[in-house]
Amino acid sequence: MTDQQDIREKGEILLQQVYAALDLLGNEKLVDASCRAYLHGQVYGLATALRIFFPGPGNLGEQAALALRPVLTEHKCQCDGEDD
Repeated sequence: MTDQQDIREKGEILLQQVYAALDLLGNEKLVDASCRAYLHGQVYGLATALRIFFPGPGNLGEQAALALRPVLTEHKCQCDGEDD
């Protein structure tokens, strides 16, 4: 196995961790608010690292960024128990 293949495999492991954390973030019953904030920061950091190390269309960085986009652009009003 070449160094490039090894690096790519490690990047794919990180991308799987991004997906797993996003799944946790999507289930509000499993994760409390402080843990959600922590996970959000961790996912953002992983996605940023993947974009730096694996840039370009279709690469791991773009896949991570696309997976993270719905979380970053989520706009909810939680006042009075109603979402906007």
